[in-house]
Amino acid sequence: MTNELIPDDDLLLRISDAFDRDLPPIPGRLSVAAADAFQWRRADVALAELLFDSAQEDLVGIRGTSTERRSFRYAAGAAVVRVHLTAATMIVMVEPPLSVTCRIETGGDAEAISEHRTDELGELVIDAPAFPLRVEFDLPGGTYTTPWITG
Repeated sequence: MTNELIPDDDLLLRISDAFDRDLPPIPGRLSVAAADAFQWRRADVALAELLFDSAQEDLVGIRGTSTERRSFRYAAGAAVVRVHLTAATMIVMVEPPLSVTCRIETGGDAEAISEHRTDELGELVIDAPAFPLRVEFDLPGGTYTTPWITG
């Protein structure tokens, strides 16, 4: 490899070509190994399992709205956590209804963690945080975190 500078147009073309390649899917054992490796990052926090991402699913019977919305559903031990994001708000719902502590971590230029608590119905509504973000929950079965949400 040389240390020559690549013109911007050539660099963009090379990057575009790299993303246009049909790559084989990641083997399941590697996904499991990655999740296991994540567990060692913080031994006191478990990674919540993504059950649903509205960006990955075709929503049937939904009419267009003036605001985009993204929804996630995670399995976190015996609980299910739903996260709904719009341009203006973030709604978190814990099922079964529990009042739990939630930490919202943003990883942008100014990394920040804000702490909130769901109400007795397991719901929390806050202003939409900046991306990327992840949500950490203190549930009765332990502490869980979502993977990073990038937009």
